[in-house]
Amino acid sequence: MRYWLFMAAAIVTEVIGTLAMKYGTHHGSQAIGLTVMYVMLVLSYTSLALAVKRIPLAVAYGAWESLGLVLITVCSAWLFAEALSPVKLAAIALIIAGIVLLERGTDEAPKEAGHAS
Repeated sequence: MRYWLFMAAAIVTEVIGTLAMKYGTHHGSQAIGLTVMYVMLVLSYTSLALAVKRIPLAVAYGAWESLGLVLITVCSAWLFAEALSPVKLAAIALIIAGIVLLERGTDEAPKEAGHAS
């Protein structure tokens, strides 16, 4: 469970960092926006690195990028009045379906490390 919390932190910090970059550019404080972006992306990659200790890399990276993209798209529509067309909504549904299928088709990493193959 702890590794899924790292995964959630990786996604949330990626979304915050990306939104901060655009927010700073559009609201006159680009330096603050970029600073927040850099800090959040470092936290995001650090959290992702911790998550992949137990979550298979394909699932972790796929979820990080895909759910990040979905959240950025939804938050951009809400915060920046970007269009959320039916095509974008269909794409979001397909992305989520892909994540679920990827997760179901991938086994968890073994709990015991150190076994040689």
